[in-house]
Amino acid sequence: MVTGHTTIAADEALLPLINAELDVFHSQYDFATVDCKYGSEYDAINLLLQEKVRLALVTRPLNQKEINFFKGKDINPESIILAYDAIAVIVHPDNAINYLTKSQISDILSGQLVTWSQLEHSGKTGNIKQILDSESSGIIRSLVDSLNLNERITGDFEFAGDNKKVIELVAANPDAIGFIGYNWLSEGDNMKVQEDLKKVNLIAISGRQIADETNSFKPSLSSLFNLEYPLTRKIYAIYADPSPGLARGFLAHLTSERGQKIIYRMGLKPENDFQRLVKINKDY
Repeated sequence: MVTGHTTIAADEALLPLINAELDVFHSQYDFATVDCKYGSEYDAINLLLQEKVRLALVTRPLNQKEINFFKGKDINPESIILAYDAIAVIVHPDNAINYLTKSQISDILSGQLVTWSQLEHSGKTGNIKQILDSESSGIIRSLVDSLNLNERITGDFEFAGDNKKVIELVAANPDAIGFIGYNWLSEGDNMKVQEDLKKVNLIAISGRQIADETNSFKPSLSSLFNLEYPLTRKIYAIYADPSPGLARGFLAHLTSERGQKIIYRMGLKPENDFQRLVKINKDY
């Protein structure tokens, strides 16, 4: 379980987090090599179904049809919650908007809000340009599910290809609004993240009818722990292997105290909250 070579698959929106976990795992086990194929959520699960990988890291559990497929092969798949990430909403720094409601996000993605002049306080009049990572991404599926979009995103949108390019395109287009995995911006001590946060503005989202500073939240460790950010989502490890191997070893690392603390360090909410209990002796 801690030697040899294996390949896993993951949603590209989770790349910073998974790379951080792989770095620590490889530093701990010198004779283990875990390669990760990054792509869309659809691609990662498809590789699992084709039995080309035994572990996929995505933002949804297997559905019943997929579970039945594996059971037909005498494999009992596991969908294990690892952490809580979020979909971050970003705009160009010239955009004066600080808050949006979930319904406004829904109206933008469904093509009902098409110009910035339809939104108060944007200070802009151009057409709203939606920037998304890829057509079969977990971000789009999560937005469709959480906003009840009937599996349709319309309006003026562009697929950047990956989350890094979403940030670049939003930073270059004053009329753009982008949707990325929050773990791309969550590690505050990372110099690259600090540079990216200077290029774009992170929008606070409200679940109320009218958004203001009292009911709107940006994605953060605090808002994920308190479930205050409306576009929070779970990260799943889906394991489908009839026998233990290196993929199981990496999964054990992800669910271990060390693996969960890496998630916390990255600014996300781990599924397992490892607390340090201190007993105070009041006898003097």
